[in-house]
Amino acid sequence: MKRCLHLMVILIIFTSCDQVIFTEPQPRKVKELIEIPQILHGTYLDQDGDTMYVDQGSFSYSSSEYGGLRNVFLSDSAVLKQYKDQYYYNASVVVMEERFWLSYIIYLRDGGSGFDLYAMDPDDIVKLAKLQEISSKIRDIEDGEQKYYLFDPKKKDYKKIISDTIFTKMISFRKIGFGK
Repeated sequence: MKRCLHLMVILIIFTSCDQVIFTEPQPRKVKELIEIPQILHGTYLDQDGDTMYVDQGSFSYSSSEYGGLRNVFLSDSAVLKQYKDQYYYNASVVVMEERFWLSYIIYLRDGGSGFDLYAMDPDDIVKLAKLQEISSKIRDIEDGEQKYYLFDPKKKDYKKIISDTIFTKMISFRKIGFGK
């Protein structure tokens, strides 16, 4: 539980002060993976030279800018899904005693030579407006200095969100090895 809490704090800091959150892991009605797929296993470097390790059971990320994540396991608080050629990482966050989800897309590059991590950027008002056109916002939630925009897209809405490139590339990772 302590690892999951640490992960959620890092992920909140990772993207921005405001967050787009969902009522459930995305995309809806897509089965959760119980292991990290082989194609994602390996050692990666991001554009700043920081390292990520991924194996069947967990991942770790050491970043000079964002801190570190150690041995993050898939669980009821860290969900990985696959839909078509993309992977979707969802991390739970508790806001005002309710559980919601941050959602990230992992786009593999060149047959597994690396991947790009995409997230919702609520500071991009054009993309936020497009998101609201596709799936109406349920409500805004303020928790201290943190502001959240809560959405509950249907599966067909989420497909449109993906195709309309509402997610923004946050980090690129290049594979440098095949294990720890």
